[in-house]
Amino acid sequence: MSSTFTGGALSFKGDKKKKKAKKKSQKTKHDKRKDEASSLVDNDDEMTEAERKAMQRKKERELQEIEEVARKSHRERVEEFNDKLGKLTELNDIPRVSAAGNG
Repeated sequence: MSSTFTGGALSFKGDKKKKKAKKKSQKTKHDKRKDEASSLVDNDDEMTEAERKAMQRKKERELQEIEEVARKSHRERVEEFNDKLGKLTELNDIPRVSAAGNG
């Protein structure tokens, strides 16, 4: 029973394969969202009155969320989170684990 090897090239230790360079898109996610939103707004002729109002409310809500995030620094957010955790009952605490096996 002689079988012949018909597969690809053998790989040896130390051989380094060349990786193909990935093409990067020109637009970032943020730019794509703007384009999608603007394309939706551009189609005002096809939109109903309710859809236009909904899009307007969505834009206003997004702006409010951005302003809220920008108002607080990271430190303030962490302090609020710690206060919130401090007010919780101790039932939610993680039990202490020791290496001695007694806890």
